Amino acid sequence: MESSVGKEIINTLEEFMGRVYPDVVGALVVRRDGLPVAFKVGGEFNAKIVSAMVAIARSTIDRLGAELNLGESVINIAQYTRNTLLITPLSKELILAAIAKPDPNLGLILIEVEKLKDKLTKILVE
Repeated sequence: MESSVGKEIINTLEEFMGRVYPDVVGALVVRRDGLPVAFKVGGEFNAKIVSAMVAIARSTIDRLGAELNLGESVINIAQYTRNTLLITPLSKELILAAIAKPDPNLGLILIEVEKLKDKLTKILVE
């Protein structure tokens, strides 16, 4: 994304990552169809693959919530042996994902994710 909006989104993702450094190693805005909108990820991650897989995970999580009558999903955290993945909706069509190191400061990250969602929503709605 090379537009001024795209640059603003990337700058916002970089600011977020700076506030949660060194815990977060990647942040992405993804469309529901799996295409990346904007991202800032470390070299060990392929943003296109992460975006596609995040969209699949989000779709599955939404279906699980609907089937079990759990309500709308707010944030999903998956902890793996090498990283932690956070997925949260930005809108009906957009998803925010963050990749963190193992055992991150989740409290700080969750606070900053809420701030990031507000900023990204303002950028994307205007």
